[in-house]
Amino acid sequence: MWVKICGITRCEDALAACEAGADALGFVLTGSPRRADPEGLLPWIASLRGVEKVGVFTDEPPGYIVEVSTLLGLDTVQLHSPVRPEHGILRGRFGIIRAVKSLDGPGLFPPGTDRVLLDPSLGTGTRGAWERREVPFILAGGLNPENVRRAVREARPEGVDASSGVEVSPGIKDAEKIRKFIQEARS
Repeated sequence: MWVKICGITRCEDALAACEAGADALGFVLTGSPRRADPEGLLPWIASLRGVEKVGVFTDEPPGYIVEVSTLLGLDTVQLHSPVRPEHGILRGRFGIIRAVKSLDGPGLFPPGTDRVLLDPSLGTGTRGAWERREVPFILAGGLNPENVRRAVREARPEGVDASSGVEVSPGIKDAEKIRKFIQEARS
């Protein structure tokens, strides 16, 4: 089970997630209470090894996404907006995760999209329905250490993503919640 801890703003939280076995760390680089300042990440983000570094964006221009993602050494960009032709400049440089509210409808995997993240809450931490789907997906939205095992059992996603469910306040993570979340997701 692939596990991403999102909304990382502090080095100590990133290290706690890595130590607990996270596969990926998410850095919100768009308007949000969990927004990470790229300049604040620079002194330590390059020291993170063996973990996928994901930048979360909404409606930022693709050129800006490339600039910031390259500066920070990100592996993947997660787009919370429709994938448009101008996003083509991201292909070949970064993996692309497309965040969607629903897996119903056409065009879920536009050319260049590597993975789909199903988040019915679109980043607000509200839980959606846990249902099995015909396509591979990453499940997000309202997941925490107490419910992730059940969510995985019911929805059978290829991965899970948590942010508010493993923190004490927006952008401030709880190392024990992270450890328990990852353990329960893989149980």
